[in-house]
Formats: sequence, structure tokens, C-alpha cells
Amino acid sequence: MTSSPHGILRTGVTLAVAALALSACSTGQRPADAAPEAAATTAAVRSAADPSSWTLPMQAYRPTAEQARTLARAEQKLVGRCLQEFGIPWKPAPELPPIGPKNMLDWRYGIHDAEMSAKFGYQVDPAQQARYDEALREADARPRLSDDQQLVLGGTDVPAELLRKVGPEARRGYYEGRRIPEGGCFGRARRTLGGSAQGVSPLVQRLTNESYPASMEDPLVKAVFARWSACMKAKGFAYPAPMAANDDPRFRPRSEGASRAEIDTALADIACRATHRVAEVWHAAEVRIQRASVARNATALAADRRALDASLREAADVLARP
Repeated sequence: MTSSPHGILRTGVTLAVAALALSACSTGQRPADAAPEAAATTAAVRSAADPSSWTLPMQAYRPTAEQARTLARAEQKLVGRCLQEFGIPWKPAPELPPIGPKNMLDWRYGIHDAEMSAKFGYQVDPAQQARYDEALREADARPRLSDDQQLVLGGTDVPAELLRKVGPEARRGYYEGRRIPEGGCFGRARRTLGGSAQGVSPLVQRLTNESYPASMEDPLVKAVFARWSACMKAKGFAYPAPMAANDDPRFRPRSEGASRAEIDTALADIACRATHRVAEVWHAAEVRIQRASVARNATALAADRRALDASLREAADVLARP
């Protein structure tokens, strides 16, 4: 589960974003007799700090968003060439439209934009969601490769069900008399580019994932969560920690949009976050944790960074060639 609002959970986005922040779900509920925050107070709620401009130490070992796109474009080009050798026409699916957070830190510590939450609560902009859903439908409607061709694309890194359906030649590792590369055309492309999937090594991904739940155990973070919880209780909302409000099962995407209760909760959430500087304290704790991880793994992380830089140079060469 990610820490992003429920609209992102529904779409299964990724950015990134997604594997980076593990949230703790809660059964905290707003008391039934609590008076809702008046909609008229919306304008008085200031936004909390905006983490989208912040950084974390582990980002030094990850590709930027533009570098990740470069790696993806180079991989797609190599895959297309490989499939062409087998006589298989293929076009990569177009990039999906943006949805939800601006980057990996935007919603890592929860919502912060009062103007947005006054419209959508904890959800993404419905217009973004609609564009994203339509793009997924269009992608699903694209012509699909045959079972044997999918094996050429991904090698044996495909569902077991597909392996049972391919023909005898493909099962032996051949297609139209040609040997299928190990890992298929994707495997060959990744070996050419070197490095790890999406340019993020397993070590970097693991340390990035681990620092988020660890940060919530930091004494200063626990203390600021307690102050936030008391602030929310004073407003009529009972939650032990910020992401418990975000993950309230009542606040699921609905065709009619966010409920009044969800919007009131989100605005109270943001107001308490701003008052107690929740995101700032939380982020500072995660920075400390990641710096310690970098120090403990300095040699391995330096090697991962060199591998990423080599992959980026190779990707640039691939894209520069006709």
C-alpha cells in the first residue's frame, strides 16, 4: 500500500511514487455526533508545507524523472529493433497521462494543498482520473501480440499460464527458427543498457522503502503525530496519526465525488499539519535515517550510482543512433 490518496490506490500508478511510502492503516473514526466543519471556513484554512520541492538523500542514487524517461525510451527502441529481427511489428504503449502527486515526495507525507482538498478531499482531481482511465482503456484496446510473440518479448519472464499456451517451437526457445534471447527482447535491451530496472538498484529501492516506516517510529515524529491527533480531536475528528485519516475506508473514490465529511476531515487534517509542522518534522526524521543508510552502504551505493551513470550514457547513445 502507498501513502497516496485513494484515487492513486485505485489506479495503481506508479511513479514512482508508489513503492516509496508504506502507510500504516488505521481504524480511527470521526465520532458520529461530531459537528462537521463549516464549508464557509475553507478559505481560512492555509495549506501546509509543500514537500514537492524537497529531496531525500537516496534520490542521489535514483534517476530523475527525465532520466527515467530517457532510459524507458532507449529500452523501447531496443525492444522494437529486437522484435523487428523476428518479424514482429510492435509499438510501445504511449506514456500514460500524469495523475496525482507531482513527484515522489509530493504526497509522501500526506495531503497539503487546502485549495485542492476543499474540492476533492483526499482524492485526485477527477479530470486527471478520467484522462488516466481513458488512456488505460485505449491501451487495453490495442492489438495484442500472440502468445508466442509475447514469449519473444519477455522470454520466460511471463505468467506460467502463458508458458502453457505457447507452441512447441516457442517452448523450446525459438520463434520462426530464431533463438529467443534470454529474457526475451526486454532482457536483451536491459542487458544492453546495463543497470537495474528503471535505473533503480534493489539496494536503493530497499533503503528508500525502509526509511518511510522507520521514520514513523522516530520519537520526534511520534510526538508531532500526537500533537496532530490532539489538534484533530479538538476539531471533532478522532485519528491516531495523519495517514489514518488519509486511509479512512469511508473515503473511497465515488462517482459523485468526495463527501462533505471527507472534505471537512481533509481540511482539518491540513490545518493541524500546518499548525504543528508535521511534514517538516517527518521529513527531517527520514532525512536522518537515509543519511545513516548512505553512510552504512557508501561503497555499494557509489557502485550503483556509477552503474546508473553508465546506463544513462548508453541510453543516450542508443537514442542518438538511427
